[in-house]
Amino acid sequence: MLLPEEIKTMAAVPLSSNLFFTSLKRTRANLDKISAIKSYSIFRIPPGTILINLAEREPIATVVFAKKSVIIDKDGYILNANPNITLNIPNLVELPVITGIGGIKTKEADRVDEKSAQVAWDIITQLSQFHKAKSIKLDLGGLENLSFILDDTLKVKLGDVEDINGKMRVFEALLPEIANQWQQVEYVDVRLVNNPVIKLR
Repeated sequence: MLLPEEIKTMAAVPLSSNLFFTSLKRTRANLDKISAIKSYSIFRIPPGTILINLAEREPIATVVFAKKSVIIDKDGYILNANPNITLNIPNLVELPVITGIGGIKTKEADRVDEKSAQVAWDIITQLSQFHKAKSIKLDLGGLENLSFILDDTLKVKLGDVEDINGKMRVFEALLPEIANQWQQVEYVDVRLVNNPVIKLR
């Protein structure tokens, strides 16, 4: 996802005549600013090589705000927060699209609301286990009025964040009832797990 040459430039490893006396403090600080990096290790290899080994964060969704969109991982980190870094995401158009999220943290400009990110990850993960949607549009509704649309056709109402797992299990159980009939369904309502509704057009 990340380009080695850009990482090399951003790392700004200082040139020194002695590899082992070279301070890498600034290099570490620079790498810490790249939110797409989950973790990294720096190795000194004689006679004059610095090796940076890194693990990337995995993109799970595109979050749409009023004036911009960002790409996040399951922990809510914004992978494209650094304008000096290019992200190569082959399946970008296939990522779920999220709206209604709690906003970007003021203290951590590279991260969205953790609770919102966790709820989104839970829903996306569970959906992937029982249905392979071509597109997912998830509206978190401020965590009070959640809903999603599958393949631009089927709308599912989840309500608040209470018992999301139970609601997703109910939806999974209802899917066979509407197989090949999505066009005739206005929405599926699982806000009350004991009283789900399939509303026909």
